[in-house]
Amino acid sequence: MTAALPRILVVDDDATARLMMRAALRKAGYDVVLAADGEDALRRFSAEAFDLVMLDVEMPGLSGHEVCALLRARSDDLLPIAMVTGMDDVRSVERAYEVGATDFLSKPLNWALLGHRVRYLLRSHQNLLDLKQAQARHEAVLAAIPDLLFELDLEGRFLDCHSPNSALLALPPEQFVGRLMREVMPPDVAAVGLSALQTAYAQGTSFGKQYELALPHGLRWFELSVARKATTTGQTPRFIALARDITARKEIELRVARAAYFDSLTGLPNRVSFMERIGREIGRADHACHQLAVLFLDLDGFKAINDTLGHSTGDLILQAAADRFRLELRPADMVSRASPDGLEVEFARLGGDEFTALILDIDGPEDALVVAHRIGQVMRQPFLVEGRAITLTTSIGIALYPGNGRDAPTLLRHADMAMYQAKRAGRDKACLYGAPTGV
Repeated sequence: MTAALPRILVVDDDATARLMMRAALRKAGYDVVLAADGEDALRRFSAEAFDLVMLDVEMPGLSGHEVCALLRARSDDLLPIAMVTGMDDVRSVERAYEVGATDFLSKPLNWALLGHRVRYLLRSHQNLLDLKQAQARHEAVLAAIPDLLFELDLEGRFLDCHSPNSALLALPPEQFVGRLMREVMPPDVAAVGLSALQTAYAQGTSFGKQYELALPHGLRWFELSVARKATTTGQTPRFIALARDITARKEIELRVARAAYFDSLTGLPNRVSFMERIGREIGRADHACHQLAVLFLDLDGFKAINDTLGHSTGDLILQAAADRFRLELRPADMVSRASPDGLEVEFARLGGDEFTALILDIDGPEDALVVAHRIGQVMRQPFLVEGRAITLTTSIGIALYPGNGRDAPTLLRHADMAMYQAKRAGRDKACLYGAPTGV
């Protein structure tokens, strides 16, 4: 299919000039429409589409300048309008550009070159159209990107900023440009950004650095990716940085981690978390030459409560017990000779009615017994559940590190054995592993 010829509207009150321009332009391969004056030109422009308009300046009625201004108001800024003038004064040329002309041609016209001049104007017009479309595509792509996009130099100075969501920025976008990262970001966030820039400068890219930022509507997590832009020799390095809001992902990760390391019923650390914590604290105790104590707690008579009152009531008691561990067994309530400010205790739920406690930095078994005694006191207080006062006691077994074991499984097993020894001794007691009786 043959492509349509570019259409040119020629406006001139001189019939001879109109016909000569039409002949020259048709010879150059253009479709030409003639108008005898400004009013005729406006009518034709409203009814048809044109790729170029050629306007004589001096015409009766509406002048070429007036027609140009009206045409520009009815079209986009890219439509090429060439003024044809016999006047060679600078003011006439300036006036043509003021009313929106793209170019001007001086009479008498060079007919041999006219086609080339028009071809140049049309090519420039097409280049502008292509550029505008490319810019529109570029803006559409940027608008579709949900991430924060920055251009920076190696010092961390913002050269450009794009954000589809200004709520994710610490400042309005225009306040970033020209300022250093350390001037507009918290020190810890700026340190992450500068580290990523240095990595990208050395390696070309940097991925996966994360930071948390306090914004007016809450804390948000971001993941930063930086790429070094291609530059010529001697050109200052520039970088493109993309900050992605990963708050939702971090929240999922935290929920998954909580499910893996915390008991869903009580919110206390679970067995996995407790065993890992013992392992870490053993390493610290070895380094500092400290002792630890592992306590195994079992609620006496809890099975009977489940059997008679139901598991829902039992769950409420377990939750209340966990709350007591957290709120009533504070370091200040468990002062010892070695720790006048209080012993640090970490509780966990292994499952059922079995709880554990890890006591840090003890001076000897007496400190563990101080904690066990305080736990017994707290747990003897009645639980008010569903209008009932339910009284429970606790049997506690104690294993000491390093005397009763040098790893987490051994310590927990020995504490469990000591707990059963406390039950055999009459319940509501605490028993040290290897000791003959409970206390």
